Amino acid sequence: MSRHGDPLPPSLETYYAELDAGHIKEASSQFSTGVRYALPPLVGAETDARRVIEGRDDLLAWFEERGSKTYVHRLELCVHQGASCLVEGVGVESSTGEIIGTFVASAELDEDGLIDRYLSYRTSPSTETAPAGDGAAPADAADVLHRYFDALDAGAFDEAADQFSEGVVYSHPPYRHTGLDGHERVVFRGRPELRAAFTARGRQSFDHRLLVIGQRGPRCLVEGIVEGLPNGRDGSFISSLTLDGDGRIQRYLSFYCEPAVPRRSP
Repeated sequence: MSRHGDPLPPSLETYYAELDAGHIKEASSQFSTGVRYALPPLVGAETDARRVIEGRDDLLAWFEERGSKTYVHRLELCVHQGASCLVEGVGVESSTGEIIGTFVASAELDEDGLIDRYLSYRTSPSTETAPAGDGAAPADAADVLHRYFDALDAGAFDEAADQFSEGVVYSHPPYRHTGLDGHERVVFRGRPELRAAFTARGRQSFDHRLLVIGQRGPRCLVEGIVEGLPNGRDGSFISSLTLDGDGRIQRYLSFYCEPAVPRRSP
């Protein structure tokens, strides 16, 4: 069901297929009895707190409240390793084939392969699609990401920007707690524009910690948390990125919410 990366775990593949078909009992059966299911709010900013549903029974009730939709999920990238699975995809109108939104999700599976925690984000359709082709990994994405976040958190903006290609496209959710705060998603094109954005954002007191990193060829999905926010708060994020032939990030698509949604596993 995924276009790139790994096959979806059976529980995730069945969940998306049954939900799209309107079979909500079958969809809910792919989750553990104590599942934590965190989804975007129906209204408000995309960075707002997730609506968190605890337990399979309450999840079934939410699926009933949600009702059938006219769109289906089309998975573009899946990275599955151990009990963790990260995905990126789009919502597609069944009747027209029109792409109506972009989404990412992080799933944790229990020992039976059922989904025990599900964190999702969505935004308007992203035009910043990953380049075609898979190929070999031009660099270790984990190394690139650690260099980027370490430099960003330290205020070393030239070094942070140097982890991105000259023609990078960098799509970020509405900023919070920085010099760039706003209500709209922002897109920076090219390294000079991105470097200027980092400078305007400014050095902050909070830090990024990466929890799960999955790479397949030049593509990577990562989940992390932002720690040390004002008033002792924290946030969760998922980012999708693609490396160019020189091992720099050429496409970066990020999602964020506050407060963080705790993971089940360390």
